[in-house]
Amino acid sequence: MSSFTQALVASDPAGFQRATQSPFLRRAAQGKVSREVLGPWLANDRLYVQGYLRAAGRLLSFLALPQVVPAALTELHADPASKLLAWTIDDLVNIQQEERFIAETATRYGIDVNLPADEHGQVPASAKISGLRQFEALFDGLQAGDEGLLPWLEGAVVFYGTEKCYLEAWTWAKSQVDDTDKDGEDHEDGGAVRREFMDNWTGPEFEAFVQRLADIIDAAVQTQEDDAKEALLQRALVKWREILAAEEAFWPVFDA
Repeated sequence: MSSFTQALVASDPAGFQRATQSPFLRRAAQGKVSREVLGPWLANDRLYVQGYLRAAGRLLSFLALPQVVPAALTELHADPASKLLAWTIDDLVNIQQEERFIAETATRYGIDVNLPADEHGQVPASAKISGLRQFEALFDGLQAGDEGLLPWLEGAVVFYGTEKCYLEAWTWAKSQVDDTDKDGEDHEDGGAVRREFMDNWTGPEFEAFVQRLADIIDAAVQTQEDDAKEALLQRALVKWREILAAEEAFWPVFDA
């Protein structure tokens, strides 16, 4: 029997594939995306990080943490809300490091990661890709669900969905690499994706981190009655579909 998060992934196989297997990903992994194309995409990715941080604040506000210390101290911080708090704190550290990693790596490889901005340093919506605008609307519009039944579910699903898609996307991209092309010296991006970004966006640590969030969601849903589980699934699917649409639109368009 599939878990709750597995059911989300399986709910729209074609949509999940479009979100995680784009021609851009293949070309980037093979060194066929120029600095002039990669730079603006990375710039949008940095702004995505800022929206992500705002969404994390919203998610934290939805958590109803226990106000009483349990009799058995082994149960302290064992509830779903406390586990989600711990995951989000770790996530905030990771995502701040990610923003710096993008900027520092781009600088080393001579990639410009600034979009056109106004006199106040703000990037207008017209300069952002559609996928970023969709993510910003999703992040900034995040609200608590049913107060009596996992009010944080929608927020957690948004974070799980975007992390799961990102992991699967770059894992797939990595599978498109020619093993004989070791250093990426002749790549159009100077080897930035091959040497730096792709490894950072895949790997066992990232995979375990994403699975940790899936386990928190799955365990919380599993304790509910069957009727409640179905209601939770329908709530989650609304956000899942929005995530897939935003992820698909986040990749620059290239011919297959």
